[in-house]
Amino acid sequence: MVSSNWEKEETHVHLNRFYRIVKDQLIKYQHPFSGLFPRRPEALAHDCVAHVRDNVYCATAIWALHRSFQRSGDDSGQSYELRQSAVKCMRAILLGWMRQADRLENFKTNQNLETCLHTRLDYETGTPVEGTGYKHLQMDCVGLYIIHTKIEAAFIQNLVFYLERAYRIPDYGMWERGSKQNRDITELHASSIGMAKAALESVLGFNIFGTEGDHTTVMLADADAHTRNSSILSTLLPRESASKGTDAALITTISWPAFAIHIPSIVEATMERVDVLKGTYGYKRFTRDGYATVLETNTLYSQGELSKFRGIESEWPMFFAYRVIGSFFNQQLERAEQFAELMEPLIVHPISEKYPWLPKYYFVPEGSVDAERANPGSQARRSNFKLRMEPRFLWGQSVYIISQMLLKGVLTIHDLDPLGRHNPANIRPMSLISRYSTITSRPATMCIQMILLAESNRLQQILATYGIRTQTPVEIEPLKLWPPSTIVKAFAFMGFNKRLGLKGRPPRPLGCLGTSKFYRVCGSTVLVFSHLFEDESFYFGYDIKALIEDVKNDLIFLSKWWRMKGRPSYCFLVKEDMIIGHGRDELIRFLVSLQSNSVDGVRIVLGRAQNFVATGCTDHLDFFPDWAAQLEEFGGLKRLHGGRSFLSLSDLPRILDDKDFDSLMPAPLVIAVTEAVDRRHFENKSDDEIVAFVCHDGDRRELWPYRPPVKDAEAVFESAAAVRALDYAQEVAALHELMHRHSLDHILRPNEELSTVRDFFTNLSRRAGLNQIWTVVRLTSALLGNYVHSLAPSTSSILVFGKQLTIGTVQGPEVNLNKPMNPRQLCDLLQNTVFPVNPLLVSLQQELILYVSALLIKDKSLFKDIAIIRLGWLLEAMKLQLEAEEARSATKCGDGDCNGKCNGIGEAGHLGDTAETLTEARSLGACRLHSLSPSSLKSLLYRTLCSDSMEHSHNSHCPWRRNSPHLREESPAPSDEKSPEDVLFQRQLDGCLGRVPNTFYESVYHILERAPCGVLIASNLLPQNPTLTDMTPHDLNLVVEVERMLSDIKDPAYRALFVETVMVIAVILERNQELSFTEVVDFRLVIQNAIKDFAIINHISFNENCHENRLATPTRHSKRRLSWPEDEVVTDNWEAYTRFASTPANIRLGTTSFLAKASIALLLHGTINLSDPKVHLETWISAQYLSFFLFHIRFDSLLIADLFLV
Repeated sequence: MVSSNWEKEETHVHLNRFYRIVKDQLIKYQHPFSGLFPRRPEALAHDCVAHVRDNVYCATAIWALHRSFQRSGDDSGQSYELRQSAVKCMRAILLGWMRQADRLENFKTNQNLETCLHTRLDYETGTPVEGTGYKHLQMDCVGLYIIHTKIEAAFIQNLVFYLERAYRIPDYGMWERGSKQNRDITELHASSIGMAKAALESVLGFNIFGTEGDHTTVMLADADAHTRNSSILSTLLPRESASKGTDAALITTISWPAFAIHIPSIVEATMERVDVLKGTYGYKRFTRDGYATVLETNTLYSQGELSKFRGIESEWPMFFAYRVIGSFFNQQLERAEQFAELMEPLIVHPISEKYPWLPKYYFVPEGSVDAERANPGSQARRSNFKLRMEPRFLWGQSVYIISQMLLKGVLTIHDLDPLGRHNPANIRPMSLISRYSTITSRPATMCIQMILLAESNRLQQILATYGIRTQTPVEIEPLKLWPPSTIVKAFAFMGFNKRLGLKGRPPRPLGCLGTSKFYRVCGSTVLVFSHLFEDESFYFGYDIKALIEDVKNDLIFLSKWWRMKGRPSYCFLVKEDMIIGHGRDELIRFLVSLQSNSVDGVRIVLGRAQNFVATGCTDHLDFFPDWAAQLEEFGGLKRLHGGRSFLSLSDLPRILDDKDFDSLMPAPLVIAVTEAVDRRHFENKSDDEIVAFVCHDGDRRELWPYRPPVKDAEAVFESAAAVRALDYAQEVAALHELMHRHSLDHILRPNEELSTVRDFFTNLSRRAGLNQIWTVVRLTSALLGNYVHSLAPSTSSILVFGKQLTIGTVQGPEVNLNKPMNPRQLCDLLQNTVFPVNPLLVSLQQELILYVSALLIKDKSLFKDIAIIRLGWLLEAMKLQLEAEEARSATKCGDGDCNGKCNGIGEAGHLGDTAETLTEARSLGACRLHSLSPSSLKSLLYRTLCSDSMEHSHNSHCPWRRNSPHLREESPAPSDEKSPEDVLFQRQLDGCLGRVPNTFYESVYHILERAPCGVLIASNLLPQNPTLTDMTPHDLNLVVEVERMLSDIKDPAYRALFVETVMVIAVILERNQELSFTEVVDFRLVIQNAIKDFAIINHISFNENCHENRLATPTRHSKRRLSWPEDEVVTDNWEAYTRFASTPANIRLGTTSFLAKASIALLLHGTINLSDPKVHLETWISAQYLSFFLFHIRFDSLLIADLFLV
């Protein structure tokens, strides 16, 4: 009893002491009217600003002390005073942001610097501080506040919408500097995404009025947005951003206060990397951070300035306090004591102050800079208190006070984290009586409820003959069936407030998680089918193979990311178009296979929709107004198609028979369709003639303006499928011309079902999709302005994997994406950059973005040697792959091995004959690419990426390729010596993909170290400085800069030779440290000289006019493709260049031999630094003879430098 009283007495003493500390160091500075805390307490009140982050931490420290008083049973006025002080501060932030409601509304649809919320408020009035040029886009500064009214509740709901897209919003980060270079450049920050993710998890299903609230004050968040934030955060860690390998800000992300991730391996890797920043006086913010160093003279840095801060970065003791708090949450009390001991000698006791302060930072004095760099950690640092006019740091002091309360035992981790966020989701306290879904842990046994719906009664009867049980929209009553677009419209009422001008949730499409719930709306239960089956979706639904693959991916995604109470309920809507079109048999097999209750290892259960409501996840849309429920659009789908019943599949109208359908069009037809879709065929036609052609119901062959050449291909063009394909192609060309002259809404036939150009396009798109005429489908989609829903998330995923994306065309402009964009920005970019060159490419590049993102997530090693994914050139690589496969098929036909499966090549015109009809811009690969189905295009991308790389032998890096029977048929057998055609193809492929050896960029850096005058990449000079001072050998900015210069090379084979040249020179310099350049290193000159030597050795005569005949090709196989724009610096002899590019590298008299000789010649002809005393005469003499030896050995690039030592 005595001991208990003594402990209470001691606690009371500690509490009173902390109360005096908080009063003296925090509340003392709180403004009496606004309730805000200043960022610079010493400044005059009218010059002060209040930063949101600083104020939140001050309020947190005060609230924590209030909780300590409350738990101790103290009923004095101290506890109430502390509570009200914290509330006043938080409400001040809320009111300051409510004054920016117009900016909040704009930011929901336009995420940019001009519309984001201000994070600095006026200290006296609480109004936003504008026009100061500070970096106010900081996603981690948005939180939850004390709410008094429902108007405020609506505002908070809109703040949730503000946060949901954090995963794709580049910001300035915690330090308000953006990228590491501090040049006013925003980027994705893991610390910002982590804070946003934590906020979304905390707010979902939370009633911000507490026990006094009703359904209108419950906060809801998009589960799919949370998942995207979570997955991108997991991918980005342990990095902080593209320019920062780590940052002390990550301590707040993986530990208190965010606890944004609980995957042990990621947490450990991140903390291990952050600990690199640890010093005697605290943590550096990040490497080469110039803030508060004696050498910092500018607010923004110039090129080359970053390197001067290396090794003298200021250290922040505040992060020791963070580590103390984090150690308490991890139950590591000894670790907490260790950090407390590290912090103790850093405390400052100002003479005028009663209590100690934790300095903001410690810096290296001016006289100790050189010594500190020479011996890191050896010099004594000075605190910011030694500087005049340097303010007290309230943010750091607040964290320090919280850490001290934990150490003294007056505060518990549960007081600091009442939601239990420091625990994994499966052991957090949660309300079992709440009817709103919340984020929980992944179920121990995941089972997905699958509901099969048939579009009509007749379709239901047909499926039943195969043993497939389905329901119709009528049979699921009393449930209502809504498409995803309808539930999106219903969500628009969430957060709507007319007085603040808030329009509610923006029309963002729901993802897979959002459509896998039931919804209670005005007393009715609503079932939502997947967006894959919506008529307004992209054209992927016409490719049954792609549709089935997407459904499987959805099920795998649900099994991995489902974190809500109840089971996910996936609705598969079977449409008649799926049965009458190509792929019917495959669809039937898939639906039958579902009865095994397993899909690719994912457990499913089939059943009736009504039976799944009890075990499924149900969200309550209580915000939905009763009057809206009476509207027809919210009434639910009853019957999608009427008509008589069909007894069997044979009675149903059919578009195509699977057995008669060949997914790969004959080559002549592919070319003819590509030519027929050109609107220029109708340029000389009048409007009346074009309208008459479009509206003609019968056979239109007599009206065709374009007639395909039928040389050796009569059988191909006489088939009904070929006639249909050409007819649709010319119809889209006619409609395109009308759209070009007028608009999409131009009326062709008034008062008809098909009236406008848009109507005809939509109808044609469906017919072409059912008939698998993908060139027409893609073109109509682009002309209608259709864009796939998941474009922005896929782009963000690519960027987070450390890749950059380039949108554009080979012969047109290219725009580099180094930061995420919202859907509208991406659509505008495609429309302005790609559409004017070729509308077909708009659709193809959207598909590529989705496929690249999916492949990166599944197997990022496919892109390990590709830094920048240039979509235009990626399409070129795929065309090359197609042409190579066509050539192999033609060869098999010539050998009698085709068995009639050459798709018109060989019988209906050989590849060589077909190629003669092509222009430079329309190779067979280009035409074939447009005509492939989405699933075939994705497969082609995989095969292209699995092709040989320049560093690997055939198939050595792609086990999947070796094991695939399909690819075994198409791939040549590995051999020690490749044919010249294969070598040229491989160089072109590597150049198109931008594939380089994994040490390529480091090699450029090391060559630059030995080239004071810089190196010439294409026609661009990369200077030695500031490149070396601003960047490291592994710097992403170096990669971007080198790739930007390489992008000027338009011939992919020449680009591959350029890369080989860099690697050869790098090896020479690596093995001979005494060598260096004294002039600009021109790689082009090395290649030119190597080609000249090659021509002399191979007796190739130089003809001044041969440069004009660039398409003259020495071999039949290379006729496949040499159609890129000219590069004026390649060579004076096109034949010599082509044969040189067709020569393997590491063989006797291979390209490496000639490149090495030319490189040595560059060193010997006046550019070698002989003044260096390290250069020995013996080395120089042996170099003179090296070129002789190169032609008498079997050359290996690794032996180049070794020969210098002979």
